[in-house]
Parts: sequence; structure tokens; C-alpha cells
Amino acid sequence: MSAAFTSDECNLLAEALDDAWDIALRSGQLDGYRLEAAKSALTRAILTGFESGERNARRLAIVAVAQLESFADRMPQTPAA
Repeated sequence: MSAAFTSDECNLLAEALDDAWDIALRSGQLDGYRLEAAKSALTRAILTGFESGERNARRLAIVAVAQLESFADRMPQTPAA
């Protein structure tokens, strides 16, 4: 990704990440994972969708959360207490 984002695009991406985070938290998908790694995975998935032409924040969020499971094997688990 070599292009700069406009202010509107940044707002859209931030909204998509906020939505994805809320969806993932409510669904329990973040349990047992390092939250920063999960947020990075969601961000990457949102950017990938954006690069593919999607401009609806809610759809970007839903797709990102759906793809989070594919990252599950690569995300470090939190150590058991």
C-alpha cells in the first residue's frame, strides 16, 4: 500500500475497525488471544477489503471478523494463568 489515505478514508477505516472490534468482542472470538495481535489481524483484513474496493464500513468489519478465525492459528495465545 503506497498511497496516502484521505481524511474520509481514514474515518471509514477507523469506523470499520471499531465495528469489527465490537463484533469480535461480543461474539467471544477474542477470548484467549492477545488483544493487540487480534487488532492487528482485524486491521490487516480491513485494509485488504478496502484495497479490493469495499467502501462500506460495516461490510469491511463483518468480513474482517469472519477472517479472524483464519488468523487464529497464527495469533499467539495468552499464557494460561
